This record gives sequence, C-alpha cells and structure tokens, in this order.
Amino acid sequence: MLRALPLLLVILCACPISAAGADALTLSIGDAVQMAVEQNLGLQVATFSPAIAETGIRKARAIYDPLLSALIEHQGSNRQVAPQSFFVDRQRDFNFDTSISQLLPSGATTSLSFSNLWSRDNLTIPVSRFAQPQLTLSFSQPLLQGLGREVTERGITTADDATDSALADWTQQALNTAAAARNQYLLLVVARESVATGQASLNLAREVHAQNDARVRAGVLASYQLQDSRLGVLQAQKNLLDAERAEKDAADQLRATLHLPVGTTIATSPPPFVPSEVSESDAMRTAMLRRPDLVKARVAVHTAEFNEKVSRNLALPSLALQGSSGVTGLDKSYGDAFGDMGSVKYPFWSVGLSFSVPIGNNSARADVAANRLIASQARTQLAAIEESAVLEIRTALRALASAQEEIGVTEQGVTAAEVLMASYLKRQQLGLATTKDVLDVSSSLTLARQNYTSARANYQTAFTNLWKSTGELLDREGIRLKGNSIASSERKGTP
Repeated sequence: MLRALPLLLVILCACPISAAGADALTLSIGDAVQMAVEQNLGLQVATFSPAIAETGIRKARAIYDPLLSALIEHQGSNRQVAPQSFFVDRQRDFNFDTSISQLLPSGATTSLSFSNLWSRDNLTIPVSRFAQPQLTLSFSQPLLQGLGREVTERGITTADDATDSALADWTQQALNTAAAARNQYLLLVVARESVATGQASLNLAREVHAQNDARVRAGVLASYQLQDSRLGVLQAQKNLLDAERAEKDAADQLRATLHLPVGTTIATSPPPFVPSEVSESDAMRTAMLRRPDLVKARVAVHTAEFNEKVSRNLALPSLALQGSSGVTGLDKSYGDAFGDMGSVKYPFWSVGLSFSVPIGNNSARADVAANRLIASQARTQLAAIEESAVLEIRTALRALASAQEEIGVTEQGVTAAEVLMASYLKRQQLGLATTKDVLDVSSSLTLARQNYTSARANYQTAFTNLWKSTGELLDREGIRLKGNSIASSERKGTP
C-alpha cells in the first residue's frame, strides 16, 4: 500500500487525461475562441449588418453629387396667320439645353446652365431665323430653415450613427460567442480533469480491495472490510462513469460551438494561471470606452440630441436669398449670336428674398417636442446602462479576487488531503485504520482535487466575465476580423 501512494499522488497531480489520438485537433483556449468567432453562422450573418449600414453613409453622401442634366427638344407648329388667310406660319424651334447643379454644405444650391435655341419660320421677316444662346448662373441660400452643415448633412449623420450602432450590435454578439466558447472549453478541461481524478480514485479503490482480499485469505483481516472495499470500488466506478459522461457531453457541446464534425477529437490544455493585477479604475475606464451596450447607448443619445437640434432649425420660417445672372446672345447665325454672348453685351440678373411659414407651424413644433422627449429618454437609458455596467464590473472583480484566493486555499486542501491519505495508508498497514477510513480519506482527497480543478476553472471564468463586462474579451483573445463584411470598424480608426 505504501508503494501505491506515490503512484496515486502522481496520477492525481498529473495533467488531465486526453482522449485525443495522434490525429486529434489540438486547441488552446484562445484557438477555440478564435475558431468559434470565425465559424459561428449566426455571427457570420451579423457581420453583414455593419457593412449594409455603411452603404447608407455612401448613399447619404450622394447629396453632394453634382447633377448633370441635358435636354434636346424639337418643336414645330403650323398656324394660320389670320382668319380667311391662306398663308400658314410654319414655326420650327430646336433647343439644346444642359445644366449642372450642386448642393453646398451651407444648404445653398447653385447651378450653371447653358441653353441654345434655334428658331426659324416662313414669314420672311428679320427675325424669321435666329439663334439665341444663353449662359446662366443661379443660386439659392437658406437664411433660417435649412441653414448650416448640420442640417444639410443630417442624413449623413444619421446613417453614420446607424453604422456605429450596427457595429456595436455585432461586437456584442461576438463577445457573447467568444465568452460561450471560452466557458465551454473550460468545462471540457474540468470534465477531463474530473475523469483523471475519478480514474485515480478507482485505481486506489481497486488496490485497496486487492490488498484486503489477500489479507482476508491470509486470515489477518476481518471479511467485512472486504465488503467495504468492494463497495468503494463500485462507488468509484459509478463516479468515473458519471465523469466520463460529463466529459463526452462537454466535448459534444464544444464541437457544436466550433462547428466541428461529430466525432472530431479535441485535445485541450488547462490555461496557465496568471495572477490578477486588474484595478477597478482601469476596468471602469475600459468599460466606458469599449462596452458595446454603452457605445450603442451613447450613439442613441447623440442621434436623439442631433435630431432635436435639427428639428428646432426645421421649425424656423423659410427665408432664402435667391439670385441669378448670366449673358445671352441673339443673331441670325449661331456664330454671331455666340459672339454677342461672349462679349457680355447683353447681361441679365436678378436677386431677391423668398419667405414662407405655415400658419401656426404646429407640425414642426410637435416634432421639436417629440425629439426633446426622445433625447431625454436616451440620456436616462444611458445613465441606467452605466449604473448596470458599474455593478457588473464590481461583481466581476470581486469574483476574480475570490477565485484567486480560492486557488490557494484549495491547493493547500489538496496538499493536506495527500498528507492525510499517506497517514491513513500507514495506519491501515499497522491495523490502526479500517478500510472504510481509508476510502473516506480517499474520497476527501478526490473532492479536494476536484475543488482545486474547479477553482482554477472558476478563476478563468471570472476573467471571461470581467473581460466581457469591460468589452475587451475579443482583444484579450487576439481576435482581429477584417474584410468587407465589417470594414466599417476601420472607418473611424476603431480597433
């Protein structure tokens, strides 16, 4: 029995037994998280949402695209010159007009147009045939409603906020996926260490039973202790079967999360223990910047406050400064008419103010009131999410600190249980302890080892919860997904 003790301690302290074969897929916890994020079908669907939202920005920016238009038109008419007259006036006009217009950030619209008119008839008078080219520059600048870049680009700002919100939704879903994969990996590690611990306990129970059987046959041990050791073997077998079933369940769950074929063997390794050095202030600062729900809430506040500001502008009366100027030419030949236009002999211009306002303006005032309430609602929602985030982070930090202390306590518990196990093996050898005593101490050692395994897993789980609550889990696991589907993350230099 004393010779069996070192073997027992080696088995209990060994790395978890892996069912992986030579062709197993070996994954670290970081590899599993990376694979889960890359392979998750729901997340792949979600990656298109930010890119789709970003197309809305490009569409909104189209307000600054110059508009080019052209018109080619031929008109004709045959008209009787006077009653009872047999003379018919045959009028033929040909127009070729082109223009380009542009919206300016101030809200002004400006356009440059060039028109050509060729006209002829059969009246044989001096103006029976003439050409009239004309170049016109016009503008209209809002002075109250619609004035300023913010109002002009309200569609761009709204689309930009929608893209940020979609990216925050994607990040939240990616965080959930990464956290689930990490926790499932840890469950598999714990299950495999439980299998190793259960196997070691079964080996010890069998060794005790074999020794008891030999001693009963030699007549130096009461036969009832043989029944105790047989019961210990059966109980150890049941515990091992339960542990093996839990290990298979955990492996199936991880395979499903990683979208691996059924039956794929995954070789795992326990994550290394790294002492925690996380300060509450750093965690809070990171969370305020990175948590997707806070990012989305701040975007909602920005959108609501922006809409409130724009609605106040749109409630103003419409007052616009309008003007135009240009040159024209008129002659029998197009060349001479174009020359007249080029000499600027016949300029024209106009300038004026246009004013309009709905009587009562109730619709615009209702929009202002509604947007003011929406902005207040968004700010209140942001404050509520911030309070929830603070509570979640403080809870995660306490859990991390507690788990770190628990590792030390349970490790000491394993050491104490191993010493007690050695003591009872010696006592049994001297006849000072019964088989039941040895098996009870063996159960205590198994429990201590399982507690130590759970404590290490709880420590890693606490990190998972903390990094998820601060929004930095993806960065911690080195996940960098790039491409057209989420290219909007690079639009503002977002990491």
